[in-house]
Amino acid sequence: MKEKMKAVRFFIAGMLVMALLSGTVVMASPVGREIIFGVEVEVNGNAVNFSDDSKPFIMEGRTFVPVRAIADKLGFEVDYRSETKTVVITTEGAPAATVVKPITAAEIAAAQAAWGKGLVDISTAYAADEDYSTIAQGVLDSLYGYVDGTVLFKPTLTQKPYTFRFTEEGAAAYFIGTNRTQDGFALKPWTAVEFDSNGKSIVNGEIALWMGNVHITNDKGEVTTVDKTFGYYRDANGDVRINVHHSSLPVSN
Repeated sequence: MKEKMKAVRFFIAGMLVMALLSGTVVMASPVGREIIFGVEVEVNGNAVNFSDDSKPFIMEGRTFVPVRAIADKLGFEVDYRSETKTVVITTEGAPAATVVKPITAAEIAAAQAAWGKGLVDISTAYAADEDYSTIAQGVLDSLYGYVDGTVLFKPTLTQKPYTFRFTEEGAAAYFIGTNRTQDGFALKPWTAVEFDSNGKSIVNGEIALWMGNVHITNDKGEVTTVDKTFGYYRDANGDVRINVHHSSLPVSN
């Protein structure tokens, strides 16, 4: 193992699980498998001592060695992250390992509620002849990921060459309109937004996708149902932002 190594991650899967804090070894269903104990291990010429419940062994030509005993011999710190099933080994003075914080269902729901409130706030301010453009800018700045780069935003009922809004300027035009695109979707008299509970989400660590129907109500009580897909990511500050927004209207029967 190289001295310059700063951090090593071991992903433990399959038949062997190391319980790092206790040093125990758990083997699942070893029926019919030859296991050879009595394996000796040296680090830089020094023998490693293993506790009775965490001895190294060989199974089917593969050698299994408890991580903690080796790390201790090398002077490394050992930690186990249960949320990602990751063993993190760090040398003294190395930068702290990045901890993945998966996006939760509650965070997705909160982002959706904030988006719905933002739409209604823009509409309400416009109807009251208030500063709706500042509110719209606040919605884009707080909820979307334009601050970090490109957002894949395809609004409802857009036409070429303005089908996709990869920039914050383009997104703002869709919500409050400009002389160029004349969108202004958020300037309609919306009073309520509901994300359908039948929507489905996929979470992969700090990235998540949600797809489903969104029901938007106007001041006459009329409801427009829109098919939407949102992509979310966790930014450097730990906040969940939108980096994918696809919207379309279902075909009427």
